[in-house]
Amino acid sequence: MSLVSTIQKMTRSLPAPVEQLGESILGDKCYAVLVRDVSFLTLPYPAALAPCAKLALSKIIGIGIVFASSIIKLPQIAKLVSSSSAAGVSIAGTALETASYLGMLTYAVGAGFPFSTYGEQAFLWIQDVAVLLLLLVYSGRSALAVGVVPVVMATAYYLVLSDPGPSLAFRATLQAITIPLNLASKIPQIITIFKNKSTGQLSAVSVFAYMGGSVARVFTTLQEVDDHIVLAGVVLSALLNGVLVVQMVMYWGATPAADKDKKEK
Repeated sequence: MSLVSTIQKMTRSLPAPVEQLGESILGDKCYAVLVRDVSFLTLPYPAALAPCAKLALSKIIGIGIVFASSIIKLPQIAKLVSSSSAAGVSIAGTALETASYLGMLTYAVGAGFPFSTYGEQAFLWIQDVAVLLLLLVYSGRSALAVGVVPVVMATAYYLVLSDPGPSLAFRATLQAITIPLNLASKIPQIITIFKNKSTGQLSAVSVFAYMGGSVARVFTTLQEVDDHIVLAGVVLSALLNGVLVVQMVMYWGATPAADKDKKEK
């Protein structure tokens, strides 16, 4: 018996739960091509191998993005807590970004997209809410922070979890609105950094990780989501994150302009 036949004997006798999980992720056809028949080990290669390989790569990247996003903003949260300062981080930008993630999440859930193509939006939204509350507290607006919590949670429940929830047309409108929201969320942060000539309490780890994730998300969207509005949103996000990365490199370790003026005086 050849090596390929031996491997195929093993992959074709996997436990039912494993097969069901694989089929739910890759689909019946691609699971058969990549796992059950291990077609990449046989010649000639079937025509379905290339598209299935792209899908598998997209799934791996997408799941990786989802897992990474669950901790991507923790360095930013830790930096805010350790410094007890909101300096250099835009409250307006964070609020708009939080709204943007909620809009994208609302549409993705309603449209029934694969979780691997949008799962990070849930984790990023939760972390953004935490960042926003910290910014409000450290900027002397604790009362506002307390009032924001129930409003945000009630809105999120209705848009994402309620049944039947908003119509798909309404969800699509929210998705379209996230494009200018995304733009507006990053512009205040970009302007703040430019004015201060410093990145302040903005976390470099989060910024660079964010950039890598947004570029990877463009690839997975092209592979798995046939929606031009969603694609436009992720491309714009990648471009704006690129601007923040450039600023992070330019002003790395720089003293804020306001502090320089104080020293000079």
